[in-house]
Amino acid sequence: MHIFKGRCLCGMSQFSVSLTNFDVYACHCTLCQKWSGGIAMYLEAQGHPLVEDDSIAPSHFSSSPRGERWFCPGCGCPLWFELTSSARYFIPWTLLEMSEDERRRLVLAAEIYTETQPAFWGLTGQYARFSGAEIEAQDKSCLLTP
Repeated sequence: MHIFKGRCLCGMSQFSVSLTNFDVYACHCTLCQKWSGGIAMYLEAQGHPLVEDDSIAPSHFSSSPRGERWFCPGCGCPLWFELTSSARYFIPWTLLEMSEDERRRLVLAAEIYTETQPAFWGLTGQYARFSGAEIEAQDKSCLLTP
């Protein structure tokens, strides 16, 4: 298990997360597109992110029946997405303090909600691709990849 520190753009929201792997999930759902300004790329944390003692508490809102989005109240930076039905947490990998070696270990594991992926961008490689219906059916088993 690896523990990483993360922070928002302004530095007021700081947290740490535990990761068991470096699998990146690219989400194309329309909510993530609005939240991130494009494609959202997440790592799955093991357990709830831990807010640092000297940090301000993040704000959150329910963005759908499936989840809540946590963000910095100072700068508005997205911090993590919580899949409420299974208490899973997805962190934008770009917020984490990683060495160059650790960044090189990141692997695109899956694209999800592929039916709402804009035609003007495409990722390449050998990995799983799931529609929204397919990924939502897997939520209960807590697996994003087969």
